[in-house]
Amino acid sequence: MLPVSGRHLRIREPRGDDELLVLESAGPAAETMLALATRLATAGDGSALDWPELPAVDLSAGALLVREAWLGGTIRTEALCPSVECAEPIDVSFGIAAYLDHHRPRRFRGAVEDGSGWYALTGSDVRFRIPLIADLVAGTLGDCVRPDDLSAAAARRVDRALEAVAPRLDGELAGSCPACGRSVELRFEPISYVIEELRDASSGLFSQVHELARAYHWSEAAILALDRTRRRGYVSLIREEYALV
Repeated sequence: MLPVSGRHLRIREPRGDDELLVLESAGPAAETMLALATRLATAGDGSALDWPELPAVDLSAGALLVREAWLGGTIRTEALCPSVECAEPIDVSFGIAAYLDHHRPRRFRGAVEDGSGWYALTGSDVRFRIPLIADLVAGTLGDCVRPDDLSAAAARRVDRALEAVAPRLDGELAGSCPACGRSVELRFEPISYVIEELRDASSGLFSQVHELARAYHWSEAAILALDRTRRRGYVSLIREEYALV
């Protein structure tokens, strides 16, 4: 479920053309993720989602849920201890479901929602709304606060309110080095991280297309239209056959 909008997702298995999108996209990670989520994810009842009109935070959550459907629900990565004297590798792992639950929205008592999607900070004329994915992609996040000449104190109140009602999913992961005990903080940006993981997972696409085209004389378009499980199944059969020769 997307944390801020509360929408349930149905995520289909990726096809080759979805993997090709990830491999060949050269634009910002948020744009790539939006295009991929639009293709792969629908509402729980199967209807289309208007992704640009969903809260921006939900794109990060959607990235993690696509990753969960594609590669599994546990993220595992590595880092190095920042201590020059230590520099030991550190294994990092966490569950996507637990991560999303830790960042679930909560009420902010100093802000009142007016029914139109805008919040008013109590005791002031400051109003704000939760940034949408369209704002994120277009770079118009400044349009989400009125007036635009906030004092530093008012800006901090808006930031605290947004962190409550729409908590950001990118931030620092805190831990400690198991070798020397030093505190470690790792920057985690879900959208960029997931796109890179999906690219790695799709790296064998071109060789698989080549093998299937050579063996069955299928067109590239026909092969890319196969879902990943079926395509890999055919490739396994071809490789088993060659192994017996």
